[in-house]
Amino acid sequence: MPCGPAFSADHVSFDGLHAAEYPIQKGVHAGGIVWYGNYLYVADTRNGLRVFDMRYIMDLDPDGDPGTHDAMGADTDGVKTTANVEDKTKVGRHDNVWYSFGYRYVMPQVAAWKFKATQSNPAGSYACVATGAPKASYISLDRSTTPDRLLMGEYCRPQSGYPSTGRIASFPVAALEGRSSDVAAEGWANYLPLSNGGAQGAAATGGTLYVNESKGTDEPGNLWRYQWDGDGRLTAKGAAVKTARGAEDLYVERGTGRLWSVSEHRPGSAADCTANRDTADPAGTDYCQRVLYGHKLSRLDGRP
Repeated sequence: MPCGPAFSADHVSFDGLHAAEYPIQKGVHAGGIVWYGNYLYVADTRNGLRVFDMRYIMDLDPDGDPGTHDAMGADTDGVKTTANVEDKTKVGRHDNVWYSFGYRYVMPQVAAWKFKATQSNPAGSYACVATGAPKASYISLDRSTTPDRLLMGEYCRPQSGYPSTGRIASFPVAALEGRSSDVAAEGWANYLPLSNGGAQGAAATGGTLYVNESKGTDEPGNLWRYQWDGDGRLTAKGAAVKTARGAEDLYVERGTGRLWSVSEHRPGSAADCTANRDTADPAGTDYCQRVLYGHKLSRLDGRP
């Protein structure tokens, strides 16, 4: 994955990263996020990793009064700039004025890691091929190895001509932070051994890989446990554990022995969600609701 430059030093500006629903036609779909040291790594499904620096969060309304249009200082050429958080139609720097679609804070992207291989996965589809650039559907951090590593994988639904169930790889965080020209994956696991769902999140600790398999709104998802064999292939460790509908990313909380996740949806149609979104729901039929939940690793690993 090669690293791309952030922005010019003398006239820094930025564009807005628009979230887009998948299947992606345009825009950005952020499938996962990891904060490590000063950097925020965001999985951009069809492009790779976007990198942000927590030390460079810009406050475009420091006095808290949107109508003031505060001075933002001068750039390296001595040109003075101001900020405008009232105009919600612009983003970036225009005629020495900073805009942010009306938001007070912005975080410019400082780097991008993109796959060198060609992206052969079909656009506008959940299907995946088994070669070329994968999708960066989710990421997580594994601190149980030396050095620490990022895990990144793809969400796929097999279909005729596109049989892949997804790949997952790890990257040493130190190599990414070093901004070297190329960073090689430590190894791909092709064709995750799933049944008929897609992997929407994975996390590893202590030599065990945990994978959340989502089966949509119709039935609970599966939490799978895998271990790597001597050839680097994944083998299942016990039976699947039933988990939330639309199970998403996984996060290992250090020092607590817990594995956290969040559900994407509850049962119901899009019409149900829209109808109940702005109304009180004493009957418990608010299908837009997500659930944050945690597993005890000791209980998971003790299961047959």
